[in-house]
Amino acid sequence: MNISNRFNLGPFMTFEHSKTRPIYDWFWYKEGYASELVDFALDNEKLSPNPIVLDPFCGVGTTLLRAKERGIFSLGVDASSLATFVSKTKTSDYSESDLNEALEFLSRPLDEGRTSEWEFELFPARAAFPKRNYSEILSLRSAIDLVENDSVSNLLLLALISILPQASIILKDGGVLKIDKKKRALPAKEIFRRRVKKFVNDLKTAKTGFCPQVLLGDARNLDIESNSIDLVVTSPPYLNNIDYSKIYGLELSLLEMSKAAAAQMRMRALRSYIGKNMDVQDMPPEVGEIGARIPIIGTYFRDMDLVISQMFRVLKDDGVAHVNVSNSVIHETHVLVDEVFAEMAERIGFSQVEIVVGAERIADVRPAKVKTRESIVIMRK
Repeated sequence: MNISNRFNLGPFMTFEHSKTRPIYDWFWYKEGYASELVDFALDNEKLSPNPIVLDPFCGVGTTLLRAKERGIFSLGVDASSLATFVSKTKTSDYSESDLNEALEFLSRPLDEGRTSEWEFELFPARAAFPKRNYSEILSLRSAIDLVENDSVSNLLLLALISILPQASIILKDGGVLKIDKKKRALPAKEIFRRRVKKFVNDLKTAKTGFCPQVLLGDARNLDIESNSIDLVVTSPPYLNNIDYSKIYGLELSLLEMSKAAAAQMRMRALRSYIGKNMDVQDMPPEVGEIGARIPIIGTYFRDMDLVISQMFRVLKDDGVAHVNVSNSVIHETHVLVDEVFAEMAERIGFSQVEIVVGAERIADVRPAKVKTRESIVIMRK
């Protein structure tokens, strides 16, 4: 196992560079990364002509969108229906008539008496918004349901979902949602209008073709043909105490109009946070005693062992995976996630494994601060 430093990659291991880039910035996703990591993988590897790229944790579609821009076919999988919806909508092709129809929607009068029932599992959805914003969001949601053109309705719905943080009095604080009555919520209808116009403007110069296939699924059991993928570029959930089905639960519930959607997502999701079925049976040997002592560590690596095995299965014989990971501090224990991943990959059968460290960060945890790192684990079959 070779470990090297490429600190120039560190700034791209966060969502910051995507915040101001057309289409990439359509949905704020703090846990995302920048397209430069995709470029690093594509440019670093000798791929066959017409390669196929896979992201088994596709999130909001950074890998898929960059592959499309570079004229490469790709495939994305995610446990979240919100993530797959965002990815599909961002990477679809839209005709000029689609864009015109989206703009025409903005001039339609809203029937504010016609609203849907919006259920959220953590608290009543109306508690997250000023009364007028709540009413306008539901009216817009009902009106979008009446749009017969699926491409247009998806574009409008993503625009609506994407404004929830600005239109609400919710703060996303680490792994929890908090209602802050002092927060200023922007007027929902107006920011929705701006958002749709931005989407349309971004798409006027977007590249077309090479639309990816996006699937709702489980990275531990991929429904993908063996030996069919040239390159994997992905970032699995970090080992932490963040339940993404809750952090993005308000957006997910507006998409599905069902509070059961979050529970369904958790059934498919990787066990990366405390509280989700802490069964530590069949723990990978590379984890050591901390896996039994701290069950979240054992379950996380058990699930990632299955994921890495699936990557090995679907990759071609000369295929390669680039996996962006972060080391963690759990219950005062510094977990070298990248090294454990590398050791598991070698046992599973990858012939060449290396760790490229992109960033070093300080975890401010008791009793002392700990230097940890974010890395790309490169696994060559």
